Amino acid sequence: MSEKLHLYAMAYQDRSDRIRWLLEELKVPYVDHFLEKSAGEMDTPEYRKLNPMGRTPTLVDGDLVLWESAAVCLYLADRYGAGTLAPKFDNVKNRAEYTKWMVWSVGTLECVIARMFTHVSTPEEKQATHAFNKQQAEIFKLVLNPILSKQDYILPSGFSAADIMLGAIIPGAEEFLVRGNPPLEAYMARLMKREAAIRAKVF
Repeated sequence: MSEKLHLYAMAYQDRSDRIRWLLEELKVPYVDHFLEKSAGEMDTPEYRKLNPMGRTPTLVDGDLVLWESAAVCLYLADRYGAGTLAPKFDNVKNRAEYTKWMVWSVGTLECVIARMFTHVSTPEEKQATHAFNKQQAEIFKLVLNPILSKQDYILPSGFSAADIMLGAIIPGAEEFLVRGNPPLEAYMARLMKREAAIRAKVF
């Protein structure tokens, strides 16, 4: 690899943490470019050429420009993982299971968690939001707990990029989903101990 990758991210929290974590796991050299939204750095013509929406994260790998964190992670695991953090394409069933979790993490889990933080003002709205959060967390527990009660990671083959996606998203619902829930508490503890996650300052 002759040229480093370039990761464009907001100067504060955004979805680049999962990409940075994966890059650290893969030991792929990269350069961070932190942009200040308030300073208009995401609206410059130069950045809009990379990401027409003026959003982050964006990855540049040579002449390839990618945005959407799940798409970036799928690419990186395939391009640089050599079958270590993503199932190989010759095993269609394993690949499908892996892809399911990658897509579910952002398409379902993260979307619902984002809704949990909807601003409410009246006591009635707060009560309804709290009830919604608890209900959704129970559904997610039904999905995740049976798997993580019997294996360390979401795929039986071991740690993968799917765990990076989940691990970066689940803390957003810690109060409802993780706290007091042994399978998820143990799962998150394992992920938080990973050296790559520590280097990437995910948690």
